[in-house]
Amino acid sequence: MKKNHLKYSFILILFLLFTLNACKTLKKTAPEEAEDVSAMNALQTLEENQSGFQWMSSRFSGSVNWKSKTHSIAGSFRMKKDSAIYVSIAPLLGIEVARALITTDSVKILNRLDATYYLGDINLLNKMFDTDVDFQMLQSLFLANDFPHFKDQGFVLEQNEKFLKLHNPERKREDNKGKPINQSLLLNPEDMKIKSNIIFVEESNTTLRADYENYENIKGNWLPSQMKIVFASNQQVSDLNMSFSRTTIDEPKRMRFTVPSKYTLIKLTE
Repeated sequence: MKKNHLKYSFILILFLLFTLNACKTLKKTAPEEAEDVSAMNALQTLEENQSGFQWMSSRFSGSVNWKSKTHSIAGSFRMKKDSAIYVSIAPLLGIEVARALITTDSVKILNRLDATYYLGDINLLNKMFDTDVDFQMLQSLFLANDFPHFKDQGFVLEQNEKFLKLHNPERKREDNKGKPINQSLLLNPEDMKIKSNIIFVEESNTTLRADYENYENIKGNWLPSQMKIVFASNQQVSDLNMSFSRTTIDEPKRMRFTVPSKYTLIKLTE
């Protein structure tokens, strides 16, 4: 039972990590110029739009639909760019029930509901979701950025009245490590904001779709205040709807992860 509870808490936390605010200073692109944009130009604009912040924190609330059941969730999120991601889930009267600290090579989870914890490496993400996700991909997903460590070559641009679509069926990392990904980016042609980031894993027939809405300007950075994540596999379709508030940028926050002595170490498997 304890093992199942920890795994369930981790699934909720991972959903959150895929959906938090996008911090980026947007470069406007006039609508009449959208017809002339190329795939490489669009990718270059996305890169230029990325912000230079180092710290970020936010409050969140929303719901997750998992295995045909809907659960309300709320809590806080903190991030030190290129270093660590911290999530605390506290849905009832601000009482924390779980927290996670993910770094470039580690995953730590604390479940206060049954006094258990997990310590492991980033590969746990891939075992749980049958994917090939690294820390930079995870960070880029909740920042609504493109993946900076993947090659730009191979994208095909499609256009209609509502969005620009960049698609690459076999996008590779710059170091050629890991598996190629089948990625689609949907962009707003007026300002080149990312509307959706869609990743399809053919081997497992798994799709992760992140949709970003209602961008707000916070200290010169455009952040979506609402997001939706859809995770679909052969076994199930789950979704997460999130709203964000009280977001701050470049205000360092603590990321404490202390395990009480009476907590039990849990080993997770696929």
